[in-house]
Amino acid sequence: MRTGSGSGLVTGPNGFLRRMLARWLVGGTALCAPALAVPTWADGMRGLVHSNDCARIPGRVCPSYDAAAAEAGSDSRPQTRDHLVTGSGTARGGRLAGRVAVVTGASSGIGRAVALELVAEGTTVMAIGRDETRLAAVAKEADGPGILVPEQLDLTDDAAREAFAAAFAESYGPLDHLVHCAGGYVHALVAESSLDDFDAQYAANVRAPFALTRSLLPALQAAGRSRGADVVVVNSSQGVRARGGTSQYAATMHAMRAVADSLRDEVNADGIRVCTIHLGRTATPLQEAIYAGEGRVYRPELLVQPEDVAQVVVRVLALRQTGEVTEIHMRPAKKDQ
Repeated sequence: MRTGSGSGLVTGPNGFLRRMLARWLVGGTALCAPALAVPTWADGMRGLVHSNDCARIPGRVCPSYDAAAAEAGSDSRPQTRDHLVTGSGTARGGRLAGRVAVVTGASSGIGRAVALELVAEGTTVMAIGRDETRLAAVAKEADGPGILVPEQLDLTDDAAREAFAAAFAESYGPLDHLVHCAGGYVHALVAESSLDDFDAQYAANVRAPFALTRSLLPALQAAGRSRGADVVVVNSSQGVRARGGTSQYAATMHAMRAVADSLRDEVNADGIRVCTIHLGRTATPLQEAIYAGEGRVYRPELLVQPEDVAQVVVRVLALRQTGEVTEIHMRPAKKDQ
């Protein structure tokens, strides 16, 4: 995939729309320029900080944001959007060729791996994250017939999130896949916990993905009724069984499991599938910070790899519309991790 600069194309709240226009004007070349800066998580989440900063602030571990949407049935895609499926490969290459995805937490960890895997399978990916520099690095790594469009965005910012959803609907119309790969984490005993931390984790782990899903639901329904659509929620093993010191985080994970289960019943008739993936320890910057907080030696090679999760997500999305995977549980092969 070809990338380049073009900051002059991305002024204003709908910067990615201008990048799409520029891409069309140059015959399909991807101009993955940085988007308009918005408040960072650290700015908007009080004590909850980005996972890259966790080593500097003991007791605070935070996620990366990622949103993904892709299409089922590329042949039915309007001709006016064919130019979006371009890059270093063939225009129709990959299992998910012609689809459009929104992936949150795309600047690192699982979201990054999912975004890159989707591009390799031919998907146009709106890669959402808070760190502009790291998003630009992910865009340079993208390789395949798809396109990665980096969007710097704090999904806990209501105005910025709604502006993104409105701009997406205007530019793309139907949304095939929405993949939630973001969340925040604070480890604390109940007796020593902070309500501010609880509020911050609720805002990041429940309210933000709930609100983004609600805003993009019309676009998902439009795709679902014609060719099928998917919502994937990357959750945690703590969303099944909580352990000591995780009461706040686990509560938010249980909440998102409930949101996904309820949503599944509501939108199944619209052709939208909903899958929750409950992950054990995975080799991400977030997990490295958790290990440091626990005083344990971090050995990422023994954990689930982000690329493993990305492959599972792609298989779920590529499944024929006659089947639906509702829940997946993944753990490291060595269970003592």
